[in-house]
Amino acid sequence: MSLIGVAGHVDHGKSTLVTALTGIDPDRLAEEKARGMTIDLGFAWLTLPSGREVSVVDVPGHEAFIKNMLAGVGSLDVALLVIAADEGVMPQTAEHLAILDLLRVRSGVVALNKADLVEPDWLELVREEVADVLAPTSLAGAPIIACSAVTGAGLPELLAALDAALDQAPARRDLGRPRLPVDRVFTITGFGVVVTGALADGTLALGQEVELLPSGRRARIRGLQAHKRKIELGEPGARLAVNLAGVEKSELARGDTLSLPGRLRTTRTLDVRLEALHAALRPIAHNALLDLYLGASEAQARVILLDAPELGPGEAGWAQLRLARPFVAARGDRFIVRTPSPSETVGGGVVVEPVARRHRRHDPATLARLELLARGDPAEVTLAALRGAPRKDAKDAKDSPATRSSSAPTPKAPRATAFAGQSEADLVRATGLPAEDVAEALADLLAREQARRLGALWYAESEWLRLREASDATLAAYHARYPLRPGMPREEWRARLGVAPREAAEVTLALAAEGALAEASVAGAGGAERGGWLRLPTYRAEPTPAQREAIAALLARFRAAPFAPPTRAEVEDALGPELTQALLDRGDLVRVGEGILLEPAALDEAARRVLGHLRAHETITVAEARDLLDTTRKYMLAIFEYLDDQRVTERRGDDRTLGHGAAAAQARLDLQR
Repeated sequence: MSLIGVAGHVDHGKSTLVTALTGIDPDRLAEEKARGMTIDLGFAWLTLPSGREVSVVDVPGHEAFIKNMLAGVGSLDVALLVIAADEGVMPQTAEHLAILDLLRVRSGVVALNKADLVEPDWLELVREEVADVLAPTSLAGAPIIACSAVTGAGLPELLAALDAALDQAPARRDLGRPRLPVDRVFTITGFGVVVTGALADGTLALGQEVELLPSGRRARIRGLQAHKRKIELGEPGARLAVNLAGVEKSELARGDTLSLPGRLRTTRTLDVRLEALHAALRPIAHNALLDLYLGASEAQARVILLDAPELGPGEAGWAQLRLARPFVAARGDRFIVRTPSPSETVGGGVVVEPVARRHRRHDPATLARLELLARGDPAEVTLAALRGAPRKDAKDAKDSPATRSSSAPTPKAPRATAFAGQSEADLVRATGLPAEDVAEALADLLAREQARRLGALWYAESEWLRLREASDATLAAYHARYPLRPGMPREEWRARLGVAPREAAEVTLALAAEGALAEASVAGAGGAERGGWLRLPTYRAEPTPAQREAIAALLARFRAAPFAPPTRAEVEDALGPELTQALLDRGDLVRVGEGILLEPAALDEAARRVLGHLRAHETITVAEARDLLDTTRKYMLAIFEYLDDQRVTERRGDDRTLGHGAAAAQARLDLQR
């Protein structure tokens, strides 16, 4: 289905012409009928000679209601510019035409209405004037049809011209991300809330859950209508009335966007190609505050000119629009900007990056990337999306949970930008391209080794190399600061680099396969492998000769009193906190309780003796176990705490019994003999 927009100066007979063509009076407000002037958007529909049914939106012609006009012309297929033959081109004719030109509406028809009121010679003069006015715009060469909404003269020719203009209009695309810019909200008794708008970029079906942006509210489609007929599926280009369940009228407003959950994102920053109106009275200055109109939405925007100090009339340049409120936009959307006071149209343009990061002005890399996005080659646009998705900086390690639990501060390392892969659905949303175009672009980029795939996620090759370099630098800095540790804790590495949890395992495996890192594991109690660290492949944790001598002396003390060895505080006094932590990380010592450390062999022997007693006596007390190990109550309580945690023993009141893990523990101990 297609949409025809009727524009033109006030009192040139737009609404009367719509009524004559469709049989529907588009003026629905009592005030409009009383004043004889269109104030807000009006809607109708008709069947053209070809048999296709089209929607019609009639916009206000008075300059006081230009905001309402802008809410109705954002998604036109064809423009019907109405000019009264007895008056010719008037101020709002020129402004409406300038807006259609800035929106790049390239298919249109001019209706020279009220042709019955003028002589043929005058009509030809007006026709020539209109053709001259159209010549520098996107509607250059549009057919000019003389007609009369009162007598009906010329209306068949006008309908045929509209039919032909629709043949020239670009086909509506289904991008799988439906969006309906809401231009009207009302309630119907017994049905509830209804919103209307022109559907773009996808389909909506009866019963679907939908999301309303920017609020994020969820609702369900209770009913769908097009031209007052119930339908079950709305297609791109259709003008729809959507009956919503689960939301109140007060929660909605013109300018909201209805879509499927998760398909669109709100933004406060747009990268755009901005052009100043040829007839603008003043340039658009850097840092100017303008009103932005896109679809049915409007927002105040701060204009950051990226490549010029100002844009004079007719000039174009790269800009970033920083919005005062959350907004919904897609790549390729056309927009209008106006000064708030005096209120006048000063320019427009196209969105090239709908969810943009902030840029430095006059930055060659930024300007080159925007040029690339504007060209629109699917592979280039997809690669740019892979390279340039907005990301937060990775947290300093001191902010990460892994580091907060560490016994020492995180080493300083080169700070990396958070790294994230993107799914094909993410890329469809980011690029505004059809899903099949994105799939083909990714295959092309993969063949050219400019992108790579890990599981369901895609990465630009340049981003992957950046991650690899950041990983190397981060691990090297960690090893330099902690030369005795087996490696960097895996979670701390992930947090430092900003790798998303969902992709950390795939990324680690891929980097390991490339020889960029290795997993570090050490022997724990009973010879069990304990992992969780990452290291550079060439790194080995090696103490110095002096440290080895101190470690040997310390471990000799542990073997002399295996079940009552030095406490952690005593070990740290002898070796220092870092070397103590290294012994724990390497598995030379095991923490069995608060401040209590044991050698793995001593812990195994303790388990062996306790299990032997339990097989013979079924229960054991702390006092019995203390005597069994020739230790003190403090150490025995710590050993029991450890064995309970391992489910080797189970506490029953003051006694211990065999735990669920006792059989497995016994089997492991038997293998050691």
